This record gives sequence, C-alpha cells and structure tokens, in this order.
Amino acid sequence: MHDEPRLRIDVFHQPDPRIDEVLVLLHRILEKEDAIMATLTDVQAAVTAEDTVVDSSIALIQGLASQVAALQPNQAAIDTLAADIRAKSTALANAVSQNTPAVPPTA
Repeated sequence: MHDEPRLRIDVFHQPDPRIDEVLVLLHRILEKEDAIMATLTDVQAAVTAEDTVVDSSIALIQGLASQVAALQPNQAAIDTLAADIRAKSTALANAVSQNTPAVPPTA
C-alpha cells in the first residue's frame, strides 16, 4: 500500500452581523412601502368618489341651465325654478363645507 499524503480543508463561516442590519432595514422599507401603497389606494378611492360628486354637480347645473332656457315668460314657473336653484345651491354649499377638512392654524 502506498501512503498518500492527506489534505484536510476545514471551512469556517462567520456570518457578517451587517447582514442582519441590512435585513432589518429591508423589512422596514417593505413595511413602509405597504403603508404607502395603502395610502395611495385610499387617495385613489377618494378621488374617484370626488369625481362622482363633481360630475353630479355638473349634471345638476347643466339641467338647471336647460330648465331656464326652456322657460316661457311665466312668473310662477320662474319663481319655482329660482327657489329650486336656491335650495340646490344651499345643499351643494353645505355638502362642500361639511366635507372640506379644516385648515390647520399657522403659527
């Protein structure tokens, strides 16, 4: 038998503690990304709802304009339409003011 020299290689791996720090930071970034995306979704939904209200207001105003254009010289019809316009104008103004956030005071 022939004795050949043996070669032994031992590998020791010491994990770098900075990897844990990087993983923690990555996890925080992902959490914040989720929060930002949730906020963006909320804003998109609010804009869609706002667009619906604006479109409805435009239709209301156009409808009133059509009614005024179609009026014959009839004072009772004009008075009724004027009261309807005032009521809808007040309702719209109240809805806008109730759903408008208060501006925070500045120092």
